[in-house]
Amino acid sequence: MSEGKKKVVDKILLVLLYYIAIPLVASLIGIIIGLGIFAFITIPCTIVIIYKKLPEKIKDWDLIRRVNEIVVILLFLNFTVLVILSSGELDSKLIRDYLFVAAPLFPVWIAQRLAGFTILCFFVSVITYGSAFSLAMEATKKKITIKVWGPVVLIIVVCVPIIAYQYIHNRPSVKYAGHGFNYMNGFSSTDFTDYMVTGKNSKLVTLDHKASLWIEDEKDMPVMDGAEACYPLYAALAKACYKDIDRIESETLDTTQKRVNGKIVSFTNTVVGFSRLLVPDAYDKVDLFFGARPSKSQLQDAENAGVELEITPIGREAFVFFVEEDNPVNDLTSDQIRAIYHGDITNWKEVGGKNQEIVAFQRPNNSGSQTMMQYFMKDVPLKEPKTYEVHNAMMGVVQVVAEYANEDGAMGYSFRYFLEGLAQEKGVKMLAVDGVYPSLDNIENGSYPLTVDLVLITRKDDPNPYVAKMRDFILSPDGQYIVRQTGYAALQTK
Repeated sequence: MSEGKKKVVDKILLVLLYYIAIPLVASLIGIIIGLGIFAFITIPCTIVIIYKKLPEKIKDWDLIRRVNEIVVILLFLNFTVLVILSSGELDSKLIRDYLFVAAPLFPVWIAQRLAGFTILCFFVSVITYGSAFSLAMEATKKKITIKVWGPVVLIIVVCVPIIAYQYIHNRPSVKYAGHGFNYMNGFSSTDFTDYMVTGKNSKLVTLDHKASLWIEDEKDMPVMDGAEACYPLYAALAKACYKDIDRIESETLDTTQKRVNGKIVSFTNTVVGFSRLLVPDAYDKVDLFFGARPSKSQLQDAENAGVELEITPIGREAFVFFVEEDNPVNDLTSDQIRAIYHGDITNWKEVGGKNQEIVAFQRPNNSGSQTMMQYFMKDVPLKEPKTYEVHNAMMGVVQVVAEYANEDGAMGYSFRYFLEGLAQEKGVKMLAVDGVYPSLDNIENGSYPLTVDLVLITRKDDPNPYVAKMRDFILSPDGQYIVRQTGYAALQTK
């Protein structure tokens, strides 16, 4: 072998030594010393010690510097591309499976994947190769100049903002999580701070005169609960009729309670709130439940509990479909909507819109909207919903239904009050169905085809006389005014 070829082979062997062999040995030693977060310390320290102990004949500090500099750059580029491809989900299957390609720290990748710390492999790799790069810089007495540090600094400056943006704004667990809000004991998907009876900047509807029903004794005040969308309504009713309800709730608002969001004007959700109406336990007892008509299973639960229910319509609500506000489609027939959600219609041009794929979002099972959607579809099955992966410490990677996101071609559904009253979705417009737009007038006159009753549900055997009085008040002009001003269609509009 010629001298020139021998030098080339020697260089290649040294590159493999610096890029793979030494990091591999360092990771094995580092893992033996400590797993998990300790790898941040043990492996970089180990690789520095190995380099310092290398025989002088295979210690080429300039080559060490260049190899580790290139590896750090490749790591950032590789990770950035993976983050973009996985839409910012740092624990995606894509990153779990392919991150190791750019990082020869195989023992670290395997151990941390088994331990559930996949993403640490990237950070440990960067710190490890970065430590070797810094050591070589010190050994070669390289000054801190743009020429020397420029490539590494440039790639970090470019890649880090991209990774951060993708993670903060674009990862599926944020983009498709809907309106999850860690509030009201974890039941609420909306921030109701300004709708609580104790709220300082209250958005609750009020009367300009004293209500015809005024309950002064706390013991006489019927306990309220209901569906999420109804909370601003029954909180406003309580504010109008219950004396000092803001003070009463403020005094009982402490973290030692089972429900920290209200003693009399409480909030759970449709399932829990309805079950509280059926149980005899005084603490859990509910007198007034606000929501949609109960399902067959809820009616069966009441029958099994021996409870006779009084179901009183107090207003009307609309189930609506919505799209991006710049979508040229304004009206769909019921059959077209069913075809879209069955998967027969997949492009907006098929219903008079742009040549654009329809992204038809669904809602999680057992939500009020999804139950209504299943009823609307009749015998037409819903196609598989869009999902995304979430890493759960107890169950591993689980599939979650992707809720509406304002993407190109997006379509979703909800109850009108969430859009008009609570403004949950931004930049959307409601569609007319079968030629009828879901306006308050069309809901009240019954012309909108997907109109449902808003009901008050009580027990027939409730001994509190103010339960019936509250029902009468809600049906009175004052009560109906509160219903309509909150954002629902009233039964009486005078």
